[in-house]
Amino acid sequence: MPVIQLADVYTPLTFNRRAQEAQEKLNVFLSSGIASVDSLLGTMLSGGANIVELPQFNAITAGEPNYSTDNPASFSTPAKIGTQFQKARSASRNKSWSAMDLARELTDADPMGAVTSRVGAYWATDDEKRLIQSALGILADNVANDGGDMVKSVSTDAAGAVVDAERISSTNVVLATQTLGDHKQNLSAIAMHSVQHSRLQIQGLLLDNFDPETKRLSYQTYLGHRVIVDDSLPAVAGANRLTYTCILFAEGAFSYAKGNVLTPSEIERVAGAGDGGGQTVIHSRINTCYHANGFEFLSGSVAGKSPTYAELANATNWSRVVARKNVPMAFLKVND
Repeated sequence: MPVIQLADVYTPLTFNRRAQEAQEKLNVFLSSGIASVDSLLGTMLSGGANIVELPQFNAITAGEPNYSTDNPASFSTPAKIGTQFQKARSASRNKSWSAMDLARELTDADPMGAVTSRVGAYWATDDEKRLIQSALGILADNVANDGGDMVKSVSTDAAGAVVDAERISSTNVVLATQTLGDHKQNLSAIAMHSVQHSRLQIQGLLLDNFDPETKRLSYQTYLGHRVIVDDSLPAVAGANRLTYTCILFAEGAFSYAKGNVLTPSEIERVAGAGDGGGQTVIHSRINTCYHANGFEFLSGSVAGKSPTYAELANATNWSRVVARKNVPMAFLKVND
């Protein structure tokens, strides 16, 4: 049986399309609606800029209305709908794999599908981590500059065993949602470390939701919130115990768009590699933007063209530009 080579199955347009489809399908924040495609953001990024300003109309504030009269000389005073801008920044990244890295995938019945699925999964994971790091930057900014009004913390670094009041629980999750006041009903998902997920699972507190066609488990919910399990959420070690961060999201908490990439993928033949045996390398490139709605990305500490994980998590790069109730996120810090 002839050996399948990467070059035998690589067709640029097909590869790019299928890798992108896999990337978006496997990204749980996109599939859950936490991140939603923003056509305006996409249009602005398509012009080639990596930093754009998104116009935003402020919410109409509640207040007592005018009361109608029969006096023709008395006029109402129109209220103003304020506008402002939110700065967003995309990130251009790339990753390369050799044919040896992909050898097992090339033996699959659908080698192109197997390779693009693997590449798409890599970028989906990267995008998910970038979104989480952005949320952690917002958390750090909130604690530093807004009095921590988005955070409910029950964690301590006390010596001794962790008690129930310091763990994830329905009470503590509800108290975290209450930081949004009467907008808390908008929250639809909760991201947590696998440690918290296991605790809830053992207690039988998770509701399973199955795909109606495949009958396989699709996702779980807790208190009506879709559960997202991700161990890139921080587990910070203190002197005595770990502190975990859970994040609650509403749908549309982040806007998502793709920026321009001149050559999304290409194959390179390195003839001299392996002492002349040769090596085939596939390069994949991506440019995406996940922007937290209600915030401006200041780019104050971004050293390069694109923000790194650490720079996304840096408080100095974020500034809230809307009232607390209009930020579709909340945070819960627990010990277990």
